[in-house]
Amino acid sequence: MAPKVREGDAVVALSGKWISWAHTAMAYSAFIGALVTGLALHYQKIVENEYYGYPQEWFPSVSATIGDRYPERAVFQFFIAMTSGPRLLLVSLWYILTARPNTSLPKIIAGVGVFRTLSCGGWTYVTSTDDHGWHDIFMISYLVATLPWTLGCLALSPNNTRAVKYRKILAGSFFGTLVPLVYYFIQHKVHKVPGAYTIYAFYEWALILFDVGFDAVTALDFDSFELIVRDVKGSSRGKTQQVADAVLEKEKDKPVGNVFGAQFLWADALDAAADVYSGFVFWSMLTSLGLTVWYFPLWHMGISGYEVMVMCTVSPFLLVNASVRSLMIQNVRLVHLLSLSGLLAYLTKTPEYRLFSVAFGVSMSCLAWAATWYAERSQLPRLESRILAWSIGLVASSVAKFAFRTNNPIWPIMHSENGGWNKMGLLLAALAIARSTRTVTDNRGGMDLADRPKTPPLLASLGLAGLLFGLHSLLSDSSTMILWVWEGFPVRGPIAANGVLTIAAMAVGILAGVFFKGALASWLNLLLAGVGSFIVTSYHNWFGYMGALLLAVTLMALVTPLVTSAVRHGPITFGLGFLIYNFLVLAHVWVVAYAFVPGGPLMREHTDWVMTATVVSLGAGVYATPRAESSNSKRTRAGKVAPSRFTSYYTYVLLVIQLIAVTTSYLRFPTNDYVPYHPKDKVITAGIWTIHFSLDNDMWSSERRMRDLIKELEIDVIGLLESDLQRIIMGNRDSTQYLAEDLGMYVDYGPGPDKHTWGSALLSKFPIVNSTHHLLPSPVGELAPAIHATLDAYGELVDVVVFHSGQEEDAEDRRLQSEYLAELMKGSPRPLILLSYLVTKPKEGIYNTYVGEKSGMKDIDPSDWDRWCEYILYKGIRRSGYARVSRSTITDTELQVGKFVVGQPESSDEQMKEDQMAEGLRFPALFRGQGVRDHSGSDCSCGDLLPAASSKVSDAQCSTNCQGFPEEKCGGDDAWSLLLTGLNNNVGSAQEANNSEAGSDSDSDSQPNTSPKAAPSPNPPSTSSATIPSPAANPRPSSNAAAAAPQPDTTKDKPPSTITRASTVVVTAPGQTQPAAVPTAETTPPSKGPNTAGIAAGAVVGVVAVCAIAGGLFLFLRRRKRRALEEDYQKNPVNPFETEAESKPPASSHSVSDSRLEPSVMMQRRQSDGSIADNQDYSRRILKVTNPDGT
Repeated sequence: MAPKVREGDAVVALSGKWISWAHTAMAYSAFIGALVTGLALHYQKIVENEYYGYPQEWFPSVSATIGDRYPERAVFQFFIAMTSGPRLLLVSLWYILTARPNTSLPKIIAGVGVFRTLSCGGWTYVTSTDDHGWHDIFMISYLVATLPWTLGCLALSPNNTRAVKYRKILAGSFFGTLVPLVYYFIQHKVHKVPGAYTIYAFYEWALILFDVGFDAVTALDFDSFELIVRDVKGSSRGKTQQVADAVLEKEKDKPVGNVFGAQFLWADALDAAADVYSGFVFWSMLTSLGLTVWYFPLWHMGISGYEVMVMCTVSPFLLVNASVRSLMIQNVRLVHLLSLSGLLAYLTKTPEYRLFSVAFGVSMSCLAWAATWYAERSQLPRLESRILAWSIGLVASSVAKFAFRTNNPIWPIMHSENGGWNKMGLLLAALAIARSTRTVTDNRGGMDLADRPKTPPLLASLGLAGLLFGLHSLLSDSSTMILWVWEGFPVRGPIAANGVLTIAAMAVGILAGVFFKGALASWLNLLLAGVGSFIVTSYHNWFGYMGALLLAVTLMALVTPLVTSAVRHGPITFGLGFLIYNFLVLAHVWVVAYAFVPGGPLMREHTDWVMTATVVSLGAGVYATPRAESSNSKRTRAGKVAPSRFTSYYTYVLLVIQLIAVTTSYLRFPTNDYVPYHPKDKVITAGIWTIHFSLDNDMWSSERRMRDLIKELEIDVIGLLESDLQRIIMGNRDSTQYLAEDLGMYVDYGPGPDKHTWGSALLSKFPIVNSTHHLLPSPVGELAPAIHATLDAYGELVDVVVFHSGQEEDAEDRRLQSEYLAELMKGSPRPLILLSYLVTKPKEGIYNTYVGEKSGMKDIDPSDWDRWCEYILYKGIRRSGYARVSRSTITDTELQVGKFVVGQPESSDEQMKEDQMAEGLRFPALFRGQGVRDHSGSDCSCGDLLPAASSKVSDAQCSTNCQGFPEEKCGGDDAWSLLLTGLNNNVGSAQEANNSEAGSDSDSDSQPNTSPKAAPSPNPPSTSSATIPSPAANPRPSSNAAAAAPQPDTTKDKPPSTITRASTVVVTAPGQTQPAAVPTAETTPPSKGPNTAGIAAGAVVGVVAVCAIAGGLFLFLRRRKRRALEEDYQKNPVNPFETEAESKPPASSHSVSDSRLEPSVMMQRRQSDGSIADNQDYSRRILKVTNPDGT
């Protein structure tokens, strides 16, 4: 670098050789980077050619490496683009070096160099897939231009012996390589010799190395050049004023000048980033608390006792005690570090311990932030900086969920397999806390006397509670209020990708609070918040969203004044604030879970009341704000509350976060170019699935597993139920975003969270021409949502209805809903497919309203008589296939799938084998036989009677590992493992003479005769299974299969085995019509509990009704009762060979019944759990596959 001494001196001086080195580095990075990426990600694919693959061919060619495969092509194109600048400079310097008077050769060679550079860009960015002709033209042009360039450079080389030597070697090697290159290409292309293309590839890569190396030699010649940049006017020394200088000079006495006028320091910027990340961690843990609590009532079928953990947020009450307060402030770093247990929770696989870890972390985090704010109470600029970081942390949390499609990557329901970034998040959190807690002020004197509040702490607590609730319920996810105003297709409002606007509005509110906080802590701002809440609650589409944006701005603008007011009112304000916040969360849930809570009908569908309470609470906080905060007095304007220079760094961090949000929005914007799986056969594969709020059996986020199953089943249209997750207790999520974007489908979210349902959504590969949302008659129970959509399927309009009916106990609701829906379906003039959750037995009661003349609909399989919840109906379209697929541990309900052919009329119920159907009409083969992921897909049988006692053989013959539980043995060669349900001791035994006549299930004639036992158990009953010879052991197909025997102390790491047709041989007592439900993983039979609404209500009622001591007592008594039941069960094992013949319903040759689906049993459980249970992976998964049509 040349010194800056006077005008005209050099500002920058650079040796010419660095141009050559930069060109060489970029060029080699392009090719080698693409090669390494390809070998790591797609090795066997890129070594394959039109004749051979691995292992005959084992090294890729250049064209295969940098072709159309992502991300290799992207890596190559990126570095080639970076090479273009140095390349053009290299050609220019070569011309300057070799130009001589009265000779045109240097000009010709320079022109060839430029042409060669442009042709390289042509074959790089126009691939053979894009345009084969132009790609070849550019490639041939480049190769042709290489010859004159090489020879011209040799001819024009300066008298540099070393450089000339290297040029000759590299040029000779380049042209010498062409001969074997052509030879091996002919061996491959003409003679089709295995391995010839691999040798050809090595010569091709050698050409690249020699070509780039040839140009790299110019570094020896350019060493004599120096590129210099001169400043002839002194601009680089600050002699001319910049626009920013003029603005800051004008605004120096205003907030903008105070913020941005100071010198930029990286240490301060790092402090601001650490503070913001700490705020991000707080919001990440707080938003995960309700989600982890929600899991337990969901799976315990009622109040579990764990709901008391939501009270952990009131830990700031501890600061009321002066000694505790002093201890917390002096050790605030330790308290912040202890809060990281909420991030460490993902390491705990047991859901109970994971919840305890999260609750402790949230408790410490609330305590740490309250202590931090209170400690800074005498240093207003520092206090406001802390509050600003906390509010920007909320924006960062929302952006993280936006980028990861509504799942926060550091939540405890995430891990590396389902997209979590837990380790990275934890490491950054520890570093951020270490940085941000280096100094904390503890002014024991408090605020100035002039600023002491004159209002009671309760008012400030109300303001803090309203603020916390508004931020959490509406702004913790960028799509929440978008879904409030969503009304279906055609799109008339914002979509999920427009969440960047919500995030931008939050940023505007924060900046407004920084620069105009005196004006915004006013009644005018509160009025604007009220107007925004009214608009978003009362209107939809873009106008309703404008109200949402206004509400976002005003809420974020109130953060600093309301939190500052809470600090001034004393430490008790924070404890009261979080307690009132919990009450608002309670009301937030009661509006939808009104059917099973005390006083629930009063809150039914009254989101408007909750919004009003929020605004009123904010009003109390504004009223309690000290006058010094809300006044526009001269003293305030003079600088007492003016933003400090540190505020600029938080603003920079906020701008970076906004850039990430804008980039994410661009990447997430839908392409709308989706293609169905079998367009040639004009097939619609449609499915219905209750997804259990996207939490699997072990409290992990299940979106990725759902995506895999939907993708492997090649589903074009799917209805999802229990899909509305935009509530605090469910994490304010939207799983449809991830599924739709990853699967390439249009999505209708269905009735929004302000419609007070549990959700129904529609995903479709076909364009959704129109969709209408319905709330069916529900005078007593929960609202029943429905979507009526019209799809453009292969140029024809087809209607699809997704519907979730009322619950079992609300018979009148279900009757009214059946009549409403029947009329809706009857009135459609187009082919229609119903994907539904009906809660009825086939051919009984309201089933005959849904199926028959009233609706015009037909059942996809009238012979499948063991259904209770999920049904697929149709009219005006040919049905060609039907499958019931086990759900694994993904959710609590099976997935039902039907295949339909567009443009063909309805046909008969005659059934035929799949191998007689067209390929596109069949279900994927991986769901049969051995399946995938170490789970068998073979069929099983179930019967009324036990085999004869004489057919029992030694347990030593049970030598086959159970699928999914390899440490256990399930059957063997010519032997079955036989399991009882444990529900009845009086199971009949087959006569010796009949053993050889027992037939196998009609769907299992080609499957292996082994099937897994129940889940491994420490102490299984010794009489619960038998191993018998397989030819005589296949019981008759039964129409009333039941669950495997209860197993004590079954852990969630090894879920119970299933009783689907795809996996387990089971024998049930004859005539058993009302067996108990399968025990949970803790083996306690489920007691009668509320349905979905009651579960949600219980999750929040526990907040108020149960204290920590009572919760602990409850858990102790519950555990003791379970142990007593287990001991009683072990003392009375099932005798598998007791006999008592009873009558049995007629068997179905195409379905297996699960008697747990009986209505009387389902009244004791969540309705969505009314499917055949399967707690293993869904690769064991075809429950039932039939092709009903014989045409």
